[in-house]
Amino acid sequence: MDEKQERCGNKSLVEGTGTIEEIKILKSENARLNKLAQQDALTGLLNRRAIETQVDEMLKHYDSGVFLMMDVDEFKYINDKYGHLAGDRTLMELANIMKQCFFKKDLLGRMGGDEFAVFLPGAHNENMVESKVEHLNDRFAQMGRRLGIGGQIRITVGAEFLREGDSFHTLYERADTAMRFGKSDWRKSLHFYKPDMKACGADSGSRRVHPAASSDINYIGCQIRESNPVKGAYCQDYNTFIAIYRFLERGLERTGLRVHMILLSLTDQCGTFVALDDREFLMEKLRESLCGSLRASDIYTQYSSCQFLAMLPGAARENMSVVTARIQNSFRIRVPDREDLVLSFSFYPLQPTAAGFHPSELKNG
Repeated sequence: MDEKQERCGNKSLVEGTGTIEEIKILKSENARLNKLAQQDALTGLLNRRAIETQVDEMLKHYDSGVFLMMDVDEFKYINDKYGHLAGDRTLMELANIMKQCFFKKDLLGRMGGDEFAVFLPGAHNENMVESKVEHLNDRFAQMGRRLGIGGQIRITVGAEFLREGDSFHTLYERADTAMRFGKSDWRKSLHFYKPDMKACGADSGSRRVHPAASSDINYIGCQIRESNPVKGAYCQDYNTFIAIYRFLERGLERTGLRVHMILLSLTDQCGTFVALDDREFLMEKLRESLCGSLRASDIYTQYSSCQFLAMLPGAARENMSVVTARIQNSFRIRVPDREDLVLSFSFYPLQPTAAGFHPSELKNG
């Protein structure tokens, strides 16, 4: 082989190697994108479509297994009380605990919202499933305390064993029916599917347990009652806060109730909102101070990036100095080294008028 042929051969080899490397990179990237397409963006578990596909595929190779549908009890309360960021954090932590408590062969997925699905292939009995759910609830309760979320975080679980001819949809339907049945029976967390639960689907469960119309209001009362009340004020999004404000305002003339609003502003010595780098941390500390200093019947919301708005039913102007002192002291304890910060308060008493509240009516205190 002459020198020219040798150079051409080496060039061809290099080009060929480069093409193989490009194919490997492309395959790797495709695999990564395919994995992302199957993941729930928030929790990293399988998304609904992926777990459906993978369960159906796994059923081709297993003739036994158990399917679980899980729902977080009173998850809306967590969102309302602590905010949606806390709700997202809770779901992420729940998913991490589930990954630790199940085996790699088990399929874990988020069906949407606060509902999760799990398929455990292979032989299992009721005692094994009960032990697993009990362990999960213990870990979830520990996690709730660690995150500072009041009360216990628990799940309601519906379970169904694999039967001949089952698909994802048939397993899901029965386990979901058992789970929704369990939502009306708070005595235990886990319910195994039974044929007589058929009438207790998502829409008819309450009617089966409470068939008489006269008992509906009692059942509704039990359903909406706050079962795990925690100390501190009630956090709401701004639109809900305004709706509650207007509801109270309309009843002032009839009830004679006194309601005061407080606007809390966090600034520096010059009256400028705190720097962006510190804002998230300091506002969280202020939120904790506000929540812990007010009563469970009080309501608050974040009004701006450095302001909270609170509403205190039953409070008069003479009560404001006591309330603001509590908030000030609580905040200083949480950030003792920030004497450069100023926490100011403005007040507004609700009036029985259709004119409604406007921020310009707030009075500095």
